[in-house]
Amino acid sequence: VACDLHPAYLTTRLAEELVKERELPLIRVQHHHAHIASVMAEYGLDEAVGISVDGAGYGADGTIWGGEVLYCKYDYYRRLAHLQLHPLPGGDLATKYPIRVAAAILSHSNRHEAWLKSVADKLPYGVKEVEVIMKMLEQKRMPLTSSCGRVLDSVSAILGICYERTYEGEPAMKLEAAAQGGEDVLKIEPIVASNILQTSDMVEAVLDNLGRYRVKDLAYSAEEYLAKGLAYLAVEAAEELGVKSIALSGGVAYNQHITTTIRKIVKQAQHEFYTNMLVPPGDGGLSLGQVAVACRIQE
Repeated sequence: VACDLHPAYLTTRLAEELVKERELPLIRVQHHHAHIASVMAEYGLDEAVGISVDGAGYGADGTIWGGEVLYCKYDYYRRLAHLQLHPLPGGDLATKYPIRVAAAILSHSNRHEAWLKSVADKLPYGVKEVEVIMKMLEQKRMPLTSSCGRVLDSVSAILGICYERTYEGEPAMKLEAAAQGGEDVLKIEPIVASNILQTSDMVEAVLDNLGRYRVKDLAYSAEEYLAKGLAYLAVEAAEELGVKSIALSGGVAYNQHITTTIRKIVKQAQHEFYTNMLVPPGDGGLSLGQVAVACRIQE
């Protein structure tokens, strides 16, 4: 039986019950490894440098992953690079109210207080909630995430596109819709330090240019920055490791602009590009990756 690493998933609990009932071995597969393994299984690849981008997945180091560059085989993976870590004020509440994530990202340079006060009326408890978020950010006792989805959510909130998530992926999906027909007006070259793609500078640039450029252009610029940065990291890793295949998966792979930009950069670097076609790139395709990993481990 194969399942995710996350102990609280219903599927993990079901897997644990099946193991007890039927006396079977249990193999727990890291979320983003499974995403890339699903692409590998679909195309019959033995190895790949994977770009795994989504809202959240249980990380091997105790943080919440979601913007990862991995080297993957079926029975092995290694984290090569990732997006900058940001705190999540209120944990899961930050996924429901992207203003919280935006504030956390802006807090890296103490830009959060003024902006939070300017959008206080968009929070359920207004100024009182702003005070709570401020205290959380001061105390720094929050889960950390490298999630690509949360960065997109924060840009969506800063641009006034979505302040509350009412269904899975809503802020990022509305950002993608807003970006249609836009252009990269910010033209920020990816900032990478110690294999970490910095995202706070880009989010601050979006805030600084509000009113100067069209919302669609700022939305497009944010997506372009993330796509370019992740593609460059993956290409660099593939060249260092001598790997020809670069695979993209995770819920953010549904974003056509991001996927198209990554594909273009990978192909220009003369690497092979793969993404899910027969199974969903989101969590609907995880089971294929989990089974592919489990089968190889059991051999």
